[in-house]
Amino acid sequence: MTSVNKTAIVLIDPYNDFLHPKGKVNQLLAESLAATNTISHLQNLVTTARAQKIPIYYGLHQQVKAGFLAGWEHATVMQQGQRDHKTFEEGSWGVEIYEGLEPDVEGNGDVVVSKHWCSSSFSNTDLDYHLLWISVSWTVTDGGTRGYHVTMLKDATAGFTTVAKDAATDLIWPLFANEVLTVEEWKKSL
Repeated sequence: MTSVNKTAIVLIDPYNDFLHPKGKVNQLLAESLAATNTISHLQNLVTTARAQKIPIYYGLHQQVKAGFLAGWEHATVMQQGQRDHKTFEEGSWGVEIYEGLEPDVEGNGDVVVSKHWCSSSFSNTDLDYHLLWISVSWTVTDGGTRGYHVTMLKDATAGFTTVAKDAATDLIWPLFANEVLTVEEWKKSL
């Protein structure tokens, strides 16, 4: 059974640009989002977290603005694409949190951590600091290398194809996660 008072959810990039059908990146994820029913599972996850008073830590991508990546010699292809297509553009509808997944800072104690530059919500952010501050001992991905217990929710994610998502959840995640569960399996463990 999961210790709820030592648990937090890290919700990464629930931006409209990813999740909403009109989002700039959504068409690349649409097949996987539909096959996994990701939006419904994310909403279930957030609802359960609220009911259990489990804080959600929002790991959000840096937003494109004037000078984004200026002077960078080794920006990744993903970062260059973000800049060139103005994905996650500061002040745009695309960087708003998908409806129903927004932080509840006052009521649930949710936290929006400093923004990440690529794919890790730990690297160059204050996420680790926030989690250590409240003695959380369970988190995701980079967390395993930092000594956290890692539980991944395979039906609350998406990939650029269903095959890629399935490869991640079925082949890669078990290599570094302590548990790979569905949202329903996780709920039962609370």
